[in-house]
Amino acid sequence: MLADVTEETTLDVVRAIARLEGRVRACGLTLRESADFAAFEAAVATTQDRYLMEDFSSRFFDLHGAQAFWIGARDEAGAVVSVQAAKVEDLRDRTLAEHWRQQQRRLFVDPAAEAELGTDHARDAFFMHGRIAYHGNLWLRKDFRGRGLAETLTQIGFLVALAKWSPDYLYGLMAAANALKGFGLRVGYRRFVPRGTHWIAAPSHIRPDDWLVYSTRADLITLAATIAVEGPE
Repeated sequence: MLADVTEETTLDVVRAIARLEGRVRACGLTLRESADFAAFEAAVATTQDRYLMEDFSSRFFDLHGAQAFWIGARDEAGAVVSVQAAKVEDLRDRTLAEHWRQQQRRLFVDPAAEAELGTDHARDAFFMHGRIAYHGNLWLRKDFRGRGLAETLTQIGFLVALAKWSPDYLYGLMAAANALKGFGLRVGYRRFVPRGTHWIAAPSHIRPDDWLVYSTRADLITLAATIAVEGPE
């Protein structure tokens, strides 16, 4: 049984976010959380990559505050330094793998005739169900990389999702190279499956080697408690 979010847990989450935000402020950055995804698309358009994931695009979804948020970091000049987003799905009546079969086809196969979705998705996705949060579209400007900020910012996103939704699971899809280098573990993911969505023929802009990386609610509660006591390092 997954751990419940208690009053004590809530305080740990608040303390942990405060510690993490303090580290971000020490780097001269300010954070803003928003549910305005038109503003998110505008912020992404100012980044070097300009990469907007389909999962957070108004072309495919009507995202609002009850089910999604994004966090932006800006420097002292007001320029965008980082973006990330998260959303939650109520999958009590189906597994994550079943959700992928429908959603990934709509997002990626229908618009791309050359793409072909398989059925041999990550093993764990076939038993994951309930309130499932997805975290993605993480970007950090090059001049701020290598300082541990990617980990700090991602953990803030994880803990905001925990505070808002108390999800049964929070997951992402991560390039195999990053997962093998330990990035997923450093940001707070605790479970790793060497395959995400199964692609027979992936769309040109989608990596076919992504891993499913995820944490349970209990994992996120432990992460919050650890940061609250020991700090982000």
